[in-house]
Amino acid sequence: MPAPQASAFHFMADTLDAMADALNFASSVNGNTQRPSSPAAWENTGGGRLEGEWSSNPLQDANLSAGLLANSANDHASGLAAVLRMPAGGIFSTYTVARGLLESAARAWYLMEPDIEVLERVRRHMNERLHSLNESRLLLHGQGQAATHQDNQEKKILDTGGEHFSFRVSKKYKAARLGEERPSAMKLADDCMAAAAGETGMGRLVYQLLSGKAHGVAYALLQLLGAPSTPQDPEIPGVALRQVQHNAVDVAQMLLVPVVVYASMSQRYFQHQGWDPAGWQEASSNAYRGWAALAQAVPDAKGLVTVPQAQVT
Repeated sequence: MPAPQASAFHFMADTLDAMADALNFASSVNGNTQRPSSPAAWENTGGGRLEGEWSSNPLQDANLSAGLLANSANDHASGLAAVLRMPAGGIFSTYTVARGLLESAARAWYLMEPDIEVLERVRRHMNERLHSLNESRLLLHGQGQAATHQDNQEKKILDTGGEHFSFRVSKKYKAARLGEERPSAMKLADDCMAAAAGETGMGRLVYQLLSGKAHGVAYALLQLLGAPSTPQDPEIPGVALRQVQHNAVDVAQMLLVPVVVYASMSQRYFQHQGWDPAGWQEASSNAYRGWAALAQAVPDAKGLVTVPQAQVT
C-alpha cells in the first residue's frame, strides 16, 4: 500500500540494518574467523603461504586486509541506515556515507575475488600496501618530516616482488606498484555492477556523482536543487530561491549501486570465510527486491509511494 516518504526511508534503512546484522551475527558465531574448510583457511594455513617473503604469512595479511575493508563497508551500511532515518532522509549526508560504503565494498570485493592464484591475491594486497605507504609518506612530507620507514618498506616490497616473483615493478605512478596498476574505486564499482547485474557504466556514473556530493562540489550538490521558485533578483545576479529535491525514489535510484556492490562483496566474504549465508541471503534478497522496486516507484501528488512485493511499515 502507499507509504509516506519517511516510511520509505525507514524501509531502506531497515533492509541495510538486516544485512549488516546478518554479517555481524555470522562473524560472531564463527569467532570472527574463517571456517576450517574455507578458501581463506586453506590460504592462511598452507595453500602456498609464500612464507618468508614480504612477511611471515603474506596470504594471511592479504585476507585480513580484505576482511578489514569488508567490516568497514558493513559499518558504513549501518551508518547509512542511521542517516536515512534522519528527518527527510539525511539529504546531503546520505550521499557522503554512501560513497564510503561503495568504496570500501568495491575494494573488498576485488581483494576477495574467488579462484585467483595465491600470488595474485598477495600482489593485489601489496599494491594496497604500496598505496598506503605513499599516502603516509605524503602526510609526513607535508609536515616537514622524513618518511624513512615508508621508504624502506616500499623498497622491501618492490625488491621482493621483482627479484623473487618477477613482477614488473613501476614507480612512474603516484604510488609504486607491482604488475598491473591498482584499480580505482570507480573502476571497481563499474566492474562489480557489470558482474552482478550486467550494467556497464552505471557504477562509474554513480561513483562520479557520489564523489561530487561527498566532496561538496557545487555542480553535484546543485543536482539536488529544483528549478528556482522565485524570479532571479536583477539587482543580485545569480541569486534565486531554490528548494532541495530529495525523495525516497531518487535516493533509491542513486544508491541502488552501492547496495548491489555491498551485497556482492558480502556474498564473497561469506564464501571466502566459509560461513553459513542462509540468514544473510534472505536479508540481501529482501533488500535488493525492495530497493529495486522503490527505485521504479512513482510518488503521487502527496509524496506517497508504493513498493511492490515489499512491505513498508
